[in-house]
Amino acid sequence: MALEVLPSLDHLRFLSRHARELTQGEPIEPRHPLFAHKRALYLYDPLGVVVLVTSSSLPFAQPLIQTASALAMGNAVILKPSLLTPLTAFRVGELCAEAGFPAGLVNIVPGTPEDTLRLVAHDKVAKVFVTGTHETGQSIMAVAACAPRPVVLSLGGKHPSIVAADADIARAARGIVWGAVANAGQNCGAVERVYVEERIAAGFVGAVLAEVDRVRSGDPLGGEVEIGPLISEERRQTVHEQVSEAVLFGARLLRGGQIPEGPGYFYPPTVVLDPPEGCRLLQEETLGPVIPIVAVENIERAIEKANDSAFALTASGWTRSEDTAERLMVGLQAGVVTINDVLYAYGEPAATWSGFKRSGLGASHGLSGLKEMSRRRFVSYDGWAANAPAFAFPYGAEANRTAASVVDSLHAASRWKRGVALLRLLRSRRFRARVPWRSFLLARKIGRP
Repeated sequence: MALEVLPSLDHLRFLSRHARELTQGEPIEPRHPLFAHKRALYLYDPLGVVVLVTSSSLPFAQPLIQTASALAMGNAVILKPSLLTPLTAFRVGELCAEAGFPAGLVNIVPGTPEDTLRLVAHDKVAKVFVTGTHETGQSIMAVAACAPRPVVLSLGGKHPSIVAADADIARAARGIVWGAVANAGQNCGAVERVYVEERIAAGFVGAVLAEVDRVRSGDPLGGEVEIGPLISEERRQTVHEQVSEAVLFGARLLRGGQIPEGPGYFYPPTVVLDPPEGCRLLQEETLGPVIPIVAVENIERAIEKANDSAFALTASGWTRSEDTAERLMVGLQAGVVTINDVLYAYGEPAATWSGFKRSGLGASHGLSGLKEMSRRRFVSYDGWAANAPAFAFPYGAEANRTAASVVDSLHAASRWKRGVALLRLLRSRRFRARVPWRSFLLARKIGRP
């Protein structure tokens, strides 16, 4: 409910309020005095047909929010879900039909990776939005580049969470355990690395273990549990291999780390202490309920280690100090950084979801995400009764004097020179016939350009 339904509802409300504003145009205040009288705005036009490639993480909220964003900006949609979770995508299609959208506006097209590439290459497609692995993004981007066709990529993360010495240890432990194992860790924004200052490491690890011991794993339909199984045997095997390798190379396994017997792709909440820097558990995306904890000397060392990653999607920190919070927000190189909380940014409709490095390209969610779903154009209207544009022909001595006076009135080094140039300009018949001088004076007064 908290990860799928509530974010979907909140984003739909946000879209209903803000997409209309964008489609009606975004006013721009001209910054140059010569053009201060013009009415200018950005128009956001529909792209046409967009392809949405979604993953098995958040298999309902993700395609629903992306589809709704595309429709809100006037586009037609081809939704290509993960082969592991096609039914939730079909439910999104059913909801669109129930809402009254005409047939053919939203199309659900499950298929193989090869089918996806054929969709991307189709000459009717205007833009492609991809949520998936780095390898998926690479292959799609390569095909789109041949079109050429714009692509927005959301390709996963390796969320580092830093616990400062002054943090509320109980709060940090609860937040990190939830951020790491909610949805069995199958979330591109899940906590996958924890760096804690040495002087509080023992107390923090103890608090994490106490929280992990309270997490119940099992069939969500069979009783009260916190996490269910992983999406596939392949995913579980990848998670287990990363944990086993870290332990083999010297990490301490404090909880979990064993594949349970019985049906289902379950994997227990797992805590690994001090895995070596080069191991896959710290370098590759895990997407499982695993908490690797590394003790560090200080905050600066923690930030250094956190940024030493091929991924840069989300990050977090825990501290009671505003100064430390500021240092973490500035220093952590990720598209989304939250202090004293995790996972919430995806559910905040106004927050942009974006990453860089191997985590992706472009943005989704918020106003930036809506703008990605459109084609932006600059338009302007000049309603003043001028006899010609400011710099139009004919050229000659008067035109040169007017241009020089404009330059000096705006950019001369001294106030005296700017004032003299302004007087020359206001005496110019050419200038007064082409530029509303009152607007020019007002624009200079309020600090333009």
